[in-house]
Amino acid sequence: MISQQIEHFDIEVSYSVKEMLTKAAEIDGCSLTALIVQAAIDKAREILKNHQEIVLSPKEWNSLMATLENPPLPNEALKAALEDYQDSGMR
Repeated sequence: MISQQIEHFDIEVSYSVKEMLTKAAEIDGCSLTALIVQAAIDKAREILKNHQEIVLSPKEWNSLMATLENPPLPNEALKAALEDYQDSGMR
């Protein structure tokens, strides 16, 4: 069984914000901590999803697939970048 260590951190909010959050937690029937943690988790998931997932329209998808199936010939900038990479010794 994997155990997760509990971490603690403090946040500072104005009195009015704390009152609003406390009231919302009471209405929802949960603790203030549970309300804040769940809201933070939901927001973090949203942010991560928006930065980890690329959504393409059918037109964009077809364009991407066409480019992958028939890539253009390397231009001068790409050739120079490859040469710089090979000269750098990084591999």
